[in-house]
Amino acid sequence: MKPEQFIREHGEKKARALLAQLHNLGCPDDMKITVINGMWHRTSKGFTYPELKRLLESIDQINAFDGGIKEAKEILSRINKHGSKYATLFERPALEQAIHDYESIYGGGDES
Repeated sequence: MKPEQFIREHGEKKARALLAQLHNLGCPDDMKITVINGMWHRTSKGFTYPELKRLLESIDQINAFDGGIKEAKEILSRINKHGSKYATLFERPALEQAIHDYESIYGGGDES
C-alpha cells in the first residue's frame, strides 16, 4: 500500500495518528510499513515514515490557502508567469511538490 492510498482509505485523522505512533516508537526512516486490518506491520512493499509525513505536510500547506488547491494552483501560475515577484512568498519547488502530493491523494482539484 502506498501512503496516498492509506490516506484516501483511512483518512487524514488516522494517518496523523499513525504518524504520531511511528514517531513515538522511533521508527527508522527507512523502515517500510503497511496497514492490514487497521494494524501496521513491517513489510518490504510499503511506505516509510518520511513519505507519510511529507504527504501530510503537503495537505497542511494546501489547506492553509483559503481557496485550497485551486488557490495554490493560481499562485503557482502567477509565480511561473511573473517570477520573483511572488517567489519571496512561496518557494516554487515546495509549492509544486505540495500540489503534486495533494493531487496524488485527492485528484486534480478540478471538482466543483
